[in-house]
Amino acid sequence: MQDNSQAFDEIAMRKARYCRYVDTKHWEKFRELFADAPTIRFVDPEGHTIHAFTSVDEFVTTSASYLEGARTIHHVHNAEMERVAEGLVDAIWSMEDYLVFPPANDERPASMHGYGHYYETWEFLDGHWRIAKLELRRTILEISPKERLQ
Repeated sequence: MQDNSQAFDEIAMRKARYCRYVDTKHWEKFRELFADAPTIRFVDPEGHTIHAFTSVDEFVTTSASYLEGARTIHHVHNAEMERVAEGLVDAIWSMEDYLVFPPANDERPASMHGYGHYYETWEFLDGHWRIAKLELRRTILEISPKERLQ
Protein backbone atom coordinates (compact mmCIF):
# COMPACT_ATOMS: atom_id res chain seq x y z
CA MET A 1 0.00 0.00 0.00
CA GLN A 2 1.17 3.53 -0.69
CA ASP A 3 2.31 5.82 2.08
CA ASN A 4 0.24 8.96 2.72
CA SER A 5 2.37 11.19 0.51
CA GLN A 6 2.09 8.85 -2.48
CA ALA A 7 -1.63 8.34 -1.93
CA PHE A 8 -2.36 12.05 -1.58
CA ASP A 9 -0.30 12.87 -4.69
CA GLU A 10 -2.17 10.29 -6.77
CA ILE A 11 -5.55 11.47 -5.49
CA ALA A 12 -4.67 15.10 -6.28
CA MET A 13 -3.65 14.09 -9.81
CA ARG A 14 -6.87 12.13 -10.30
CA LYS A 15 -8.97 15.04 -8.99
CA ALA A 16 -7.23 17.36 -11.48
CA ARG A 17 -8.16 14.86 -14.19
CA TYR A 18 -11.77 14.89 -12.91
CA CYS A 19 -11.90 18.61 -13.72
CA ARG A 20 -10.18 18.27 -17.09
CA TYR A 21 -12.27 15.28 -18.20
CA VAL A 22 -15.51 17.15 -17.41
CA ASP A 23 -14.35 20.27 -19.25
CA THR A 24 -13.08 18.35 -22.29
CA LYS A 25 -16.05 15.93 -22.27
CA HIS A 26 -13.91 12.78 -21.98
CA TRP A 27 -16.72 10.81 -20.36
CA GLU A 28 -15.16 7.32 -20.55
CA LYS A 29 -12.02 8.53 -18.77
CA PHE A 30 -14.18 10.47 -16.30
CA ARG A 31 -16.12 7.28 -15.51
CA GLU A 32 -12.86 5.46 -14.63
CA LEU A 33 -12.24 7.85 -11.72
CA PHE A 34 -15.18 6.39 -9.77
CA ALA A 35 -15.96 3.22 -7.88
CA ASP A 36 -18.78 1.23 -9.47
CA ALA A 37 -21.42 2.22 -6.91
CA PRO A 38 -20.48 5.62 -5.52
CA THR A 39 -22.70 7.87 -3.45
CA ILE A 40 -22.93 11.23 -5.24
CA ARG A 41 -24.86 14.26 -4.01
CA PHE A 42 -25.05 17.93 -5.00
CA VAL A 43 -26.29 20.44 -2.43
CA ASP A 44 -27.36 24.05 -3.07
CA PRO A 45 -26.27 26.99 -0.84
CA GLU A 46 -29.44 26.58 1.26
CA GLY A 47 -28.54 22.96 2.05
CA HIS A 48 -31.12 21.29 -0.22
CA THR A 49 -30.12 18.25 -2.26
CA ILE A 50 -30.52 19.17 -5.94
CA HIS A 51 -29.16 15.95 -7.47
CA ALA A 52 -28.24 12.53 -6.04
CA PHE A 53 -26.90 9.36 -7.67
CA THR A 54 -25.85 5.87 -6.56
CA SER A 55 -24.99 4.66 -10.07
CA VAL A 56 -21.82 5.97 -11.67
CA ASP A 57 -23.21 5.22 -15.13
CA GLU A 58 -26.35 7.27 -14.42
CA PHE A 59 -24.22 10.12 -13.06
CA VAL A 60 -21.91 10.15 -16.10
CA THR A 61 -24.79 9.88 -18.58
CA THR A 62 -26.73 12.67 -16.85
CA SER A 63 -23.64 14.89 -16.69
CA ALA A 64 -22.81 14.32 -20.36
CA SER A 65 -26.38 15.11 -21.39
CA TYR A 66 -26.63 18.26 -19.24
CA LEU A 67 -23.25 19.59 -20.41
CA GLU A 68 -23.84 18.80 -24.11
CA GLY A 69 -22.64 21.84 -26.07
CA ALA A 70 -21.65 23.78 -22.93
CA ARG A 71 -18.29 25.43 -22.39
CA THR A 72 -17.10 24.77 -18.84
CA ILE A 73 -14.22 25.24 -16.47
CA HIS A 74 -13.80 23.50 -13.12
CA HIS A 75 -11.08 24.38 -10.60
CA VAL A 76 -10.22 22.69 -7.31
CA HIS A 77 -7.62 23.75 -4.77
CA ASN A 78 -6.76 23.86 -1.07
CA ALA A 79 -6.89 20.09 -0.67
CA GLU A 80 -7.34 18.67 2.82
CA MET A 81 -6.70 14.92 2.95
CA GLU A 82 -6.71 12.39 5.74
CA ARG A 83 -6.22 8.63 5.58
CA VAL A 84 -9.11 7.26 7.62
CA ALA A 85 -8.38 3.56 7.09
CA GLU A 86 -6.17 1.34 4.99
CA GLY A 87 -7.36 1.97 1.43
CA LEU A 88 -9.61 4.93 2.35
CA VAL A 89 -8.86 8.65 2.20
CA ASP A 90 -11.24 11.50 3.00
CA ALA A 91 -10.65 14.69 1.04
CA ILE A 92 -12.11 18.19 1.00
CA TRP A 93 -11.43 20.53 -1.93
CA SER A 94 -12.39 24.16 -2.42
CA MET A 95 -13.95 24.54 -5.87
CA GLU A 96 -15.11 27.01 -8.48
CA ASP A 97 -16.89 26.27 -11.72
CA TYR A 98 -18.27 28.32 -14.59
CA LEU A 99 -20.62 26.86 -17.19
CA VAL A 100 -21.80 28.64 -20.34
CA PHE A 101 -24.63 26.91 -22.17
CA PRO A 102 -25.48 27.24 -25.86
CA PRO A 103 -28.43 29.45 -26.82
CA ALA A 104 -30.57 26.37 -27.53
CA ASN A 105 -34.24 26.46 -26.65
CA ASP A 106 -34.02 24.17 -23.61
CA GLU A 107 -34.39 24.34 -19.84
CA ARG A 108 -30.73 25.07 -19.10
CA PRO A 109 -29.74 28.59 -18.01
CA ALA A 110 -27.48 30.90 -20.02
CA SER A 111 -24.70 30.32 -17.48
CA MET A 112 -23.86 29.16 -13.98
CA HIS A 113 -20.99 30.31 -11.77
CA GLY A 114 -20.48 28.54 -8.49
CA TYR A 115 -18.22 28.05 -5.52
CA GLY A 116 -18.18 25.51 -2.74
CA HIS A 117 -16.45 22.43 -1.41
CA TYR A 118 -16.22 18.83 -2.52
CA TYR A 119 -16.38 16.35 0.38
CA GLU A 120 -15.10 13.01 -0.88
CA THR A 121 -14.04 9.54 0.14
CA TRP A 122 -11.49 7.88 -2.14
CA GLU A 123 -11.07 4.11 -2.07
CA PHE A 124 -8.08 2.14 -3.35
CA LEU A 125 -9.60 -0.33 -5.85
CA ASP A 126 -7.96 -2.31 -8.66
CA GLY A 127 -4.65 -0.52 -8.17
CA HIS A 128 -6.07 3.05 -8.32
CA TRP A 129 -7.69 5.56 -6.02
CA ARG A 130 -11.35 5.97 -7.01
CA ILE A 131 -14.15 8.21 -5.79
CA ALA A 132 -16.48 6.17 -3.57
CA LYS A 133 -18.36 9.16 -2.16
CA LEU A 134 -18.69 12.70 -3.51
CA GLU A 135 -20.76 15.52 -2.09
CA LEU A 136 -20.55 19.01 -3.59
CA ARG A 137 -21.80 21.58 -1.08
CA ARG A 138 -22.30 24.92 -2.81
CA THR A 139 -21.64 28.11 -0.88
CA ILE A 140 -22.43 30.44 -3.80
CA LEU A 141 -24.34 29.61 -6.97
CA GLU A 142 -25.13 32.37 -9.46
CA ILE A 143 -27.47 31.35 -12.27
CA SER A 144 -28.09 33.61 -15.27
CA PRO A 145 -31.33 32.70 -17.05
CA LYS A 146 -31.63 32.71 -20.80
CA GLU A 147 -33.46 35.58 -22.39
CA ARG A 148 -36.76 34.49 -23.81
CA LEU A 149 -36.81 34.21 -27.58
CA GLN A 150 -39.63 36.21 -29.17
